Amino acid sequence: MAVLLGAAAAIGMWLVFPNTAGQGVWEPAEWGKRAGAAATDSASAALDARAEARIVAFCSDCHAMPLPGNFPRDRWHREVQRGYEFYARSGRNDLDPPPVHETVAYYRSRAPERIELPRPIDAPVGWRVKFEVQKLLMDEQAGVVPEIAHLRWARLDAKAHPLLLLCDMRFGYVAAADLKAARPLPKILARLDHPCHVEPCDLDRDGVIDLVVSDLGSFRPADHSRGRIVWLRAKQAGGPWEEITLADGLGRVADARPADFDGDGKLDLIVAEFGHYQTGKILLLRNVAAAGEQPRFQSETIDDRPGTIHVPIHDLNGDGLPDFVALVSQEWEHVEAFLNLGKGRFQLRNLWAGPDLNFGSSGIELVDLDGDGDMDVLYTNGDAWDNWYVNPSHGVQWLENLGDLKFAYHRLTDLTGAYRALAGDFDGDGDQDIVAVVWLPPMAKPTSLLDAPPVSILALEQTHPKTFVCHVLESGAPFYATLEVGDFDDDGDLDFAVGPGPLVANALRGRQWLSIWWNQTVVKRPEAALPGLPPLQ
Repeated sequence: MAVLLGAAAAIGMWLVFPNTAGQGVWEPAEWGKRAGAAATDSASAALDARAEARIVAFCSDCHAMPLPGNFPRDRWHREVQRGYEFYARSGRNDLDPPPVHETVAYYRSRAPERIELPRPIDAPVGWRVKFEVQKLLMDEQAGVVPEIAHLRWARLDAKAHPLLLLCDMRFGYVAAADLKAARPLPKILARLDHPCHVEPCDLDRDGVIDLVVSDLGSFRPADHSRGRIVWLRAKQAGGPWEEITLADGLGRVADARPADFDGDGKLDLIVAEFGHYQTGKILLLRNVAAAGEQPRFQSETIDDRPGTIHVPIHDLNGDGLPDFVALVSQEWEHVEAFLNLGKGRFQLRNLWAGPDLNFGSSGIELVDLDGDGDMDVLYTNGDAWDNWYVNPSHGVQWLENLGDLKFAYHRLTDLTGAYRALAGDFDGDGDQDIVAVVWLPPMAKPTSLLDAPPVSILALEQTHPKTFVCHVLESGAPFYATLEVGDFDDDGDLDFAVGPGPLVANALRGRQWLSIWWNQTVVKRPEAALPGLPPLQ
C-alpha cells in the first residue's frame, strides 16, 4: 500500500533527507539501455565537466542520483522544479544548487523522448494450473463497492474454519467473508477511519483471537497526527469486538506486527508509521503492563525515517530472538534488517538498496523461495501513485538469503505497476511459485503504457530450482492493491483472492468487490504438505 501510505513524490522528494549508506546497491545499467538512446539537447552541449559535477553533487547528496531514463524528456522540467522546491522547503542551506536550467538540460540530454516499458515474457508452454474465477458481487442497493487495502486469510475462532479478513479504505470497515458460504458477503467487524492492515494475534493472552489494525488516519497522503493502532479485542471467540486504541497521535500507520521483542512474555508491537514528508518512523510499542493488567504500551523510536511500508518478523540470525525486516521507501528504497540484541534493542543492517528514489517500492514478503531452509525476501516495486508515472524498473525480484545476512539480488520479471506478490506451491510439484498483482492509477503515464493492455495478474512458475517462467493470468484490469493466498475450499491446492484497490474500484464498472481464483488442479500431496495458516502470536 505504498501510495495510500503516501508514496511520497519519489522524484519530488529529492534533496531533503540525509542519505543512509547501504550494501548491495543495484546496478541500473540494464535500465539505461532499455530507456533508449537520448537525443542531444542543445542546452546540454554548453555544460562543461565542472557544471555536470556540480549537478551530480547536488542531486545525489541525499540519495542515489535519479536516473534520467525513468521519465520522458519533456517531463524533466517539472521533476527538476519539484526537486528545487523541496530543497527550498527543507531548511537546508549547506549545498550548492546549480542553476535550474542547467539541471534541466542535464537530465533532458540523457532522457529518452519516449519511454518503452518492458513486459513480462509469457512462457511458450502453458501452466498446467487452471483457475475458475468467481466474481463476488455486492447487493444491488449497495451503490458502491469497497476499496480493499489488505486481505488476510485467518481464523477468528480456533475451532472454526478460516475467514477472509479485509480492510476497506472507502468506508473504514474491517470485515470478514466466509468463502464457504453460498453467497459470500463481507460481515463488518468494526468501522474505523482508514484501516490498511489487519493482524490476528492473542494480544492479551486470554486464549481468544484478537485483531491489531493499522489505521492510516486519512485517505490521501498528508502529514498529520491522525494515524493510530487499534486493538479489536474479542469478547469471545469470533467476536463481538471491542475497539481499543493502543496508540494515536501518529502519522499514517501502514503496518503493525506483534512479537515478544524484549523477552518478558508479553506481546509488543513493531510499527511502520509511513507518514508522509515530515512525519513517519519505525516504532517499538513496548508492552509495559503489569501481570493481570490489560496490555499497555510505551512508544520508542527505532528508526526516524518516513516511508516504511512493511515490517515482517523473523529470527534472521537464529539466536532465538525475533528480528524484523523493513521496506523503507520514499527516497531510500531500502530493504533493512533490524537485529534484536535483546531486551528490544536493535541493530540496523542494510540488506539491499534500490537504484534511485523512483524505484517505487510497494511491498515485501518473507518466504523460503528456494527451499534451502532460510527466509528470502520477495519484493515488488511498481508504485506510480506519487506522480502517476510508471517507469521501466517496475517488477518483481527475489533477494536470496546466502547466509550470514548476505542477500543476492535476482530480477524475476518486469511488471509495470507491480504491487503485491505472494508465494505458494500452486501446481503441487514441491517448490514455490508466485502470483503478483498490479495496481495502477486510472490515468497513468507515459502514453506508451497504452500500447497494449497492461498485465494485471501474473503467475511465476518455478520450473527448476531458482528458475521461473511467466504466465499471464489476466490483462487489462490493473486494479489490485493486494491479494491473499490459501486453500480456501480445503481441496488440497492453493487458491487466491484479489479485490479492487483504493481509487480504482469504480473502474470495474459493476458491483464486483472480490474475485476468487479457485485452483482446479487438486493434486495429491503428502500428508500436511500444504502449508497451513501462520502461527498465531
